[in-house]
Amino acid sequence: MSELRVLLDLREGCHWLTLNRPAVLNAFDQDTLEDLLSTLRGIPNPALPLIITGAGRAFSTGGDLKSYFAHVEDPQSLETYFHILAELLQAIADYPAVTVAAVNGFAVAGGLELMCVCDLAVAAETARFADGHINYGLHPAAGGSALLGRIIGERRARWLLLSGEFIDAAEALRIGLVNRVVPNAELQSAAASMADAVARHSPAAVRRTKRLLKTDLQEILRLERESILEHFRDPETRLRLAQFGARSALKIQS
Repeated sequence: MSELRVLLDLREGCHWLTLNRPAVLNAFDQDTLEDLLSTLRGIPNPALPLIITGAGRAFSTGGDLKSYFAHVEDPQSLETYFHILAELLQAIADYPAVTVAAVNGFAVAGGLELMCVCDLAVAAETARFADGHINYGLHPAAGGSALLGRIIGERRARWLLLSGEFIDAAEALRIGLVNRVVPNAELQSAAASMADAVARHSPAAVRRTKRLLKTDLQEILRLERESILEHFRDPETRLRLAQFGARSALKIQS
């Protein structure tokens, strides 16, 4: 398998952007975020639909918590990480054509937020979803505090945000978190079909409608970024991350 963290290819009139770190469930460290952002900005024809998916058994599990250890003692480095993350999410929201998340597996934490910033989402029937930040003593930093409630309603969003509970694809469809659920083998064709259903309409109308739908995303990302940077200064947060790192090291050794 290619060592590239991000793959981009053109298939049947759609750009396919694939997170390619299957060994870590497509978690994104800073290098991956930078690769995603540069790849997205370098798309040669942004008038075509963009489909985002993951390699292996995950769409994405969000931020690579192990990579945080390299930043947590360096406030400037940590701030840079979250600025790049915000730039990436804003770039996806600003993409002029329709964006579709093709959720092939786990979509957790930042991976769930990545899905939420896409215009549409289709999931394989074996996909599973969770906010999950709370399980590591963290909170959303990529739009989840506001975007999730807009998509599924505030009460349901509060439960996912505060419980860290996983839900399956059928439940995700029932509550409106995704637009469609399909057999795993049909995921790519379903995503392309959804993209085509939008792409056949006026590009200007699609672009302007998208602009109206994302009016305050930049402010949401700013507020979350300021909060998470303050949160990382909390001794309890640092302790929980250290405990997570210790558990991960033990798993590797065993």
